[in-house]
Amino acid sequence: MADTPRRRRDGARLVGAVTLGAVTATLVAAPAVADDPQYPSWGDVQRAKADRSAAETESARITALLGGLQDKADAAGRTAAIAAERFHRAKLAEDAARDRHRALAAQADTAAATARTSRMRAGLLAASVARGGGTDLQLMLDAGGATDFLHRLATVSQLSAQSQEITRRALADQNEATALGEQADAAADLLARSAAAAKTALDGAQQAAAVAATAVGAEQQHADRLVSQLAELRGTSKRVAAQYAAGVRAEQAQGRAADAGPGEPQEPAAPTTASGGGSSSAPAAAPPPSRPTSSSRPTPSASPRPPAASPPSAAPAPVEPARPAPAPRPVGEPNSAQAASAVAFARDQIGDPYRFAGAGPDSWDCSGLTMQAYSSVGIGIGGHSATAQYALARSQGKLVPYAQVRVGDLIFYTDGGGDMYHVALYSGGGMMIEAPYPGVPVREVPVRAGDRVSQVARPTATAS
Repeated sequence: MADTPRRRRDGARLVGAVTLGAVTATLVAAPAVADDPQYPSWGDVQRAKADRSAAETESARITALLGGLQDKADAAGRTAAIAAERFHRAKLAEDAARDRHRALAAQADTAAATARTSRMRAGLLAASVARGGGTDLQLMLDAGGATDFLHRLATVSQLSAQSQEITRRALADQNEATALGEQADAAADLLARSAAAAKTALDGAQQAAAVAATAVGAEQQHADRLVSQLAELRGTSKRVAAQYAAGVRAEQAQGRAADAGPGEPQEPAAPTTASGGGSSSAPAAAPPPSRPTSSSRPTPSASPRPPAASPPSAAPAPVEPARPAPAPRPVGEPNSAQAASAVAFARDQIGDPYRFAGAGPDSWDCSGLTMQAYSSVGIGIGGHSATAQYALARSQGKLVPYAQVRVGDLIFYTDGGGDMYHVALYSGGGMMIEAPYPGVPVREVPVRAGDRVSQVARPTATAS
């Protein structure tokens, strides 16, 4: 990509912690917005500015309004992200169904051709035996001697045995062709249902994306004016005012997280099939990463099963001593060069617009960005779906606790229902790079705690 657009995007990094602040950071005059009773007018600002106490009160009010606007934008973005991930998973299911149907249809065609050939061979041989059946006795009686008689008898017996074998093979081939044909038909039905489900999910995702983009645009208009008013009250620039509002919001988010307790969001169930997604929740700076030590894959807890009832006369089974669980395989250290290159790729896209199902080269959604970032260093991370990327990392034993996060690790956000609706790349220093949601460009922001999964994926983990 050209250098000029990248230089243009650099400004977005400075205030990326606030979605709405990214607009105000351009320092363009705010568009005229009709006065709304819930927002302060410029007259209110000027009157408050004359008194320090009133200015502080009005400043706090504006900061709270900015936080509320951000919450609305995030909520719309989260809804769009969840809908997008549902589409991506439905699309992957459709693709899998199409591949299965294609494979079964090819196998069924081959089996049908084999069955036709077998039937033809069996028919020809049966006709040959039938034609000789009426004259076999006469031919044997006319034999020139015992040797000739036995030879002719053996020939007739071999024809009969061969006919039986070919007939048996023809029946087996026909049964296989029929079974494969039925499987191909079932696969076609599944493909049709999967395609319909993907279409429904696509419609829902596109509608949610449009609603989110409209909401973000409307809220940004108010936010731009509010940041201008905040800058006026505090006697500073719009950029600094936006950063101040972001800092207050981050502190409030940290406070809410502390009040909620130390528990992490519940891990989702293992997905069966699985891009999507945006960000949500208030930005909350993550603690600086500590040097990771060997960690283990999580051992999923099995759901309790009721004990099987024993017959009344059965003797009690001997109790076996508890066996220790096998030690999970530790996750190796990351390949720092590959991880840094993937992060550099993602960072180079900062400022590019979010696009539903986007995977480059100039617009992205969250899993499209992470997928291409790692593809640029020759690593496949599971396809264009946050859920699929998490599932692959788990299957490969490449999940580590968030406390051991390293540059290049993938951070996931879950909707609590089994899907990962968002994924981002950890870029170091408590920051991450993400393609958030409609209306908000690719950005580098503090890691958010809300909805964050307690483990990160390490695609570059070396063998241990």
